[in-house]
Amino acid sequence: MSIREIWTQAHFAELSFGNINLKAQRGTDLVFSSIHSFLSHCAMVSKLLNAEDDSQPPKTIGGVLNIPETSVIHTRTFRNHLEHYDERLKAWIRQFGPNVNIGTYNIGSKQAINIPNLVFISHYDPNNQTFTFVNEDFNLGILFTEVNRIKSAADAWVKKMEQGNITTPYV
Repeated sequence: MSIREIWTQAHFAELSFGNINLKAQRGTDLVFSSIHSFLSHCAMVSKLLNAEDDSQPPKTIGGVLNIPETSVIHTRTFRNHLEHYDERLKAWIRQFGPNVNIGTYNIGSKQAINIPNLVFISHYDPNNQTFTFVNEDFNLGILFTEVNRIKSAADAWVKKMEQGNITTPYV
């Protein structure tokens, strides 16, 4: 069930990612809700991959699927920024002070916005699939590629199990 759920969460992440650029043409709210959804589903994949099976000694589900701990799916920086926005906001206010311009929920090239002393709080560039959160860039396309790879690995594992080639009942 864990591996099936990894496949499902990866599928939901793919759906969310597929909507980001489509929605960029219609408005900002839809884009950023899709980005948040994409990152949330990727977080669920990461959490499930880190779960241990019931074997002795226990293995992580990621180990069963041969997904290394160094996989970009385990990068938590942006997920944590979104989940702990309240804490981050206080830190950013202390860091940047009151005399900055705030760019939030913008779509397009950052270079097209010519405002002095601007901090990009949330920005998405559909040209290079880069999500910026408080001046920190993250390429969503790289994460999307990894989610596809994990989904394929989970799908292959489930097919082997259904064919009777894998008999691990706990995963």
